Amino acid sequence: MTTVTTPQALRRVEDLLLTTAGASSNPLVSEASTHLIKAGGKRVRPAVVLLGSNAGEPGRTATDLAAAAVELIHLASLYHDDVIDETEIRRGVPTPQAKWGTTVAILAGDFLFASGCALGAEAGGEVPLLLARAITEVVEGQIAETESLGDPRRRPDEYLNTIRLKTATLFRVSGELAAATSGATADRRAALAAYGENFGLAFQLVDDLLDFVGDARVTGKTPGTDVKEGVYTMPVLIAGERDPDFPELLHRQERDLSEILTRLQSTGALDASLDKAKFYAHEALRALDAMPDAEWREALASLVDGVLDQLP
Repeated sequence: MTTVTTPQALRRVEDLLLTTAGASSNPLVSEASTHLIKAGGKRVRPAVVLLGSNAGEPGRTATDLAAAAVELIHLASLYHDDVIDETEIRRGVPTPQAKWGTTVAILAGDFLFASGCALGAEAGGEVPLLLARAITEVVEGQIAETESLGDPRRRPDEYLNTIRLKTATLFRVSGELAAATSGATADRRAALAAYGENFGLAFQLVDDLLDFVGDARVTGKTPGTDVKEGVYTMPVLIAGERDPDFPELLHRQERDLSEILTRLQSTGALDASLDKAKFYAHEALRALDAMPDAEWREALASLVDGVLDQLP
């Protein structure tokens, strides 16, 4: 079996992203829609699609199209997230809503959603249905998060269900798209889906921790952004369970980051969140046991290790 060289495949996907998002005849639409693409990004979801396609027959055009499609859908969700959260900076640059305003940001996000769906339709087969189902789950997760905004008494398991929809869905569907477009067996498809979902959960839990302990020069985000906006992630919710006074402090809008960090450390919430991230990372790696011992499998494993390595 020939292994797809990921850098070459990723370059093809990058070209698809820029070409598709910049295809409008209106210069503002093209500029706004390619804004975050040009700002960079890890392209983790396309990498899962491209690497995972080695479970079947890699290098098919449909795989490239699916990889670009899932990234455009991810980007679209970021545009809308930043409007909801009123985020000013992402990937070290002003967010579309900060640069062009709410209306343009929402419509550019819509344009990216539609563009991703168009690529999915071009890929054909199961791809459009897989993407459509993924979008519905992401939206359900976003609504669940919005519904719980500012609630420091939310249970950690409820939060976990939310990020399973909002974040892990696109990682899971990346594994499914890899299998569907490469003709992989049902067993390998199930393994890639399990890998993706658990990887996505670990990815989000690490991101939650980076909001408190990450280097802003690396993350591109101001520390404490989530909690200041009333988005209470796993460390805060665990601390709230262990320290009954903590939710009341947050409920009173007392969101001093140094005080919050002290509470997170004293309750062991940071370590507990890290343990959860490691658990799901381990589950992602365990799912790969169903795959042959190959360079591409090791590359999928290294994506998971790389997420954990972001933590200081």
